[in-house]
Amino acid sequence: MPHAHHFLERLDRVTREQTEFALELYRDHEAVRFVLDHVTLPPGNDRVALAIDDPREGPFVLVTVPEGRFVTCLGKGMHHQHPVVERARIDALIAKVADKRARREMAQRDLRHDEDEDDVFARVTTRGDRFCREDLVAVTAFEAIVGDEAWRMMLDFAKEALEARALLEVHVGRMKGVTLQDRKGLQALHRAEWAVLHLMTIACAGDRRDLDTLVERHRPLPGSPTFGCSAQGGSVFFLRSAWACARMGRAELPKYRDTLSEAKDWISMMDAAMGIGAVALRHSGAKVEARRILESFGPPPEGQVGPDALRATIAGGVLTAVDDADNCAQAAVTSGRDIAVQLGSILPEGHALKYRAVEDVPEPIARAVALSFDADMQDAEGITFATCALPLAARASAEDFYLPREYVSAWLRAWEPVETIERLKRSFAKRPKPTPVRAVSPGRNDPCPCGSGKKWKKCHGSGR
Repeated sequence: MPHAHHFLERLDRVTREQTEFALELYRDHEAVRFVLDHVTLPPGNDRVALAIDDPREGPFVLVTVPEGRFVTCLGKGMHHQHPVVERARIDALIAKVADKRARREMAQRDLRHDEDEDDVFARVTTRGDRFCREDLVAVTAFEAIVGDEAWRMMLDFAKEALEARALLEVHVGRMKGVTLQDRKGLQALHRAEWAVLHLMTIACAGDRRDLDTLVERHRPLPGSPTFGCSAQGGSVFFLRSAWACARMGRAELPKYRDTLSEAKDWISMMDAAMGIGAVALRHSGAKVEARRILESFGPPPEGQVGPDALRATIAGGVLTAVDDADNCAQAAVTSGRDIAVQLGSILPEGHALKYRAVEDVPEPIARAVALSFDADMQDAEGITFATCALPLAARASAEDFYLPREYVSAWLRAWEPVETIERLKRSFAKRPKPTPVRAVSPGRNDPCPCGSGKKWKKCHGSGR
């Protein structure tokens, strides 16, 4: 783009500091275009004023829309009739540009010698639960697939996984050994299940306008948008669905309220209730409305079983997590530390990632472990674990759900069919029953939700 001489000549109207900022914008055409692409402007305007100080008095930089060509610089107090983009908004959007650039640089360094940008996305569909934080950064940095396209792929993989699981459940019950064909089928299911998780994360990690597109696309459809992920089973899938709902925001509350009201199966109920709770935890302005929705379903009728009793119990458990968020989050982090010690126990003595005591586990790692642990959601302790971790998930960033590569490589061996077989067995061996779910906060004599086998009062409740 040729130099905008008129703009450069008018920089004498502003201070040295303001000149430096204006020149930073001038030299960074990509950042300016990003700003213009992410602000809402009245129709029919061919110029916009970028505030480099006060949004009313200026100074301003005038640029054309949508090209981003610099026209002139208006000094403080020089008025105009163009729409204004405030300095705070400009700074926030430029910070996003800087983050994207840092991600791209990191992703470039992470590429193997035989990989290019198009190959990176294959990690989503082939690495299963060994997909690490660096993989997520690489995929989102190159933007090989984002937003609506990732969402459509997520739905396709969810359908594929559910159909494959229905066929394999019958076969696994009669399986005497694992043939090569069995191994291929089980591995395909494993990859499809976890691809659902990663694709939902990628789709919902985008900008607000991408999330709004997803919300609008799903609005006419029945059920919650996140059911396909939760239906894969395991706490990690329900927590990721709850996070996705929280990212979509307050606008999804009516959809999730209706789903919770009308659902007959426990997966839909849990998915909807956790989504409502996550919105309350992530958006303070929506907390009153979300709590009112959850409260409307309870308490459960004493001594009764059935969908209504289960619905009320699930809503009540999530409501407890919302109201006791700090304690629940701390319990989840403590469980994450315990699991990290167990995962590292396979390593030789002296290994940097073999933690001998729970207090040695860094909190960010303990959080990532808790958010990526696949607890059995057909078990009361698994549901307790998931609801305890809900405050962590609701407030997390996309990267918080994934362990760094060094941890994944050290703690997890290569995938084996037995992993998927065990997930299948726990699915069909424990058909959901309309029985009450344990509250988030266990009683003193209840088993500790960390899975240690000790009573709560002898384990994580010992200091209470």
